Amino acid sequence: MTINRRDLCTLAALGLASHASWAQEWPAKQPVRIIVPYPAGGNADAAARALAEQVSGALKQTILIDNRPGASSIIGTEAVSRAPADGYTLGVVSDSHAINHAMAKLPKASDLLGAKVPYDAVRDFVPVSGLIQIPLVLVIHPKVPARSVKELVQLSQKNGKGSNFGTMGTGSPWFLHMHQLNNLTGSVLVDVPYKGLAPAATDLLGGQIDAMVMPLHYALQHIKSGKLLPLATLGTQRHPLLADVPTLAESGYPGLSISNYLFIVAPANTPKPVVERLGREFNAALKLPLIKEKFAASGDPYPAEPAELAARLNRDIEAYGSVIQKTIQ
Repeated sequence: MTINRRDLCTLAALGLASHASWAQEWPAKQPVRIIVPYPAGGNADAAARALAEQVSGALKQTILIDNRPGASSIIGTEAVSRAPADGYTLGVVSDSHAINHAMAKLPKASDLLGAKVPYDAVRDFVPVSGLIQIPLVLVIHPKVPARSVKELVQLSQKNGKGSNFGTMGTGSPWFLHMHQLNNLTGSVLVDVPYKGLAPAATDLLGGQIDAMVMPLHYALQHIKSGKLLPLATLGTQRHPLLADVPTLAESGYPGLSISNYLFIVAPANTPKPVVERLGREFNAALKLPLIKEKFAASGDPYPAEPAELAARLNRDIEAYGSVIQKTIQ
């Protein structure tokens, strides 16, 4: 049987009509699921649940949160990559998405991460919208005789004896942030790895370690009580909650502006109309005062377009990759 040009045009038109109809019907057949590769109760989980609750009404569809923590977020993110690209499965990713991609090139990456990275952070996903941005602050224990970043750097260099800082394990965002700071300032702060933020913060509050890069909202209560001293925030501008604290650039070290952030992705090849609809609804919700209020204990709402997120991901892969090559053997 032969198919002429007219037949091909007819088939193409039917296919386009079918696809358009399918996209218009979405989401009709089942709830939308957001896989969060972190435990319930954390910042990522709380932000995803707040956003899902707000957007489910606009979509007229239930949005379920599916927590799948483990292996530096690889377990849950792999589940997203393998899900059907039909708009019914989404995922939350963070800085670790770029870090895992960069670390996957190391010979011992599986040992460091606790698992292989069986997906490509760029090729296997499409960004949908932002979620939450977590501003960071460099804090020290009050016993440390430094009251500025420059004084901390000088102290770390004094007599060749470095001060120390706590991180949440090799390859974590906080590990890389502190090593970025080390590289930028020429300091010799010594890394003390921990298994999480809470034990590291406990030792910092007890004076067992000297400094940390910490989520601003987490550190705020200890700063207000005088148990920790802030030296600089790490964003491009001062944060309203710590308006008297200079940025790293204002402290004399331009060239490093970082914050932890989370955003929403879909499996690659998810229909563009679905991605665009989701992006519109999520980003619109993230601009609401109600969402800002619900995020207040964790961070700031982060509405962002897919192109912006894709560009940021690529920049982070390059930046983190450079630090990883210098610090992890």
